[in-house]
Amino acid sequence: MRLPVAIFGTLVMFVVAVGVLFFGVLGFTPVQTCSGACFAPFMMATVGTIVIGLSATFATWFRALREPRAYVPYIGAGLMVVLYLVALSVAERVL
Repeated sequence: MRLPVAIFGTLVMFVVAVGVLFFGVLGFTPVQTCSGACFAPFMMATVGTIVIGLSATFATWFRALREPRAYVPYIGAGLMVVLYLVALSVAERVL
């Protein structure tokens, strides 16, 4: 039973990651010349999402004894959404 749940969770995490990356690039790309702080929300949404996705995938599928860890992709998807909301909060202050 863990295998189908882990596969579905990985697909959910992938869909959430694509959405966060899309909205992160679309919403947080600076349109004026800036340095430093205005790139923070963009980097949080792009680099943070990629790091969380790779970490959650690695934690789910590699070195799992006999069966994958089925709860990790859902935690990863939740962390991606929280990271996007934090980046949105930072963008309101910086941009």
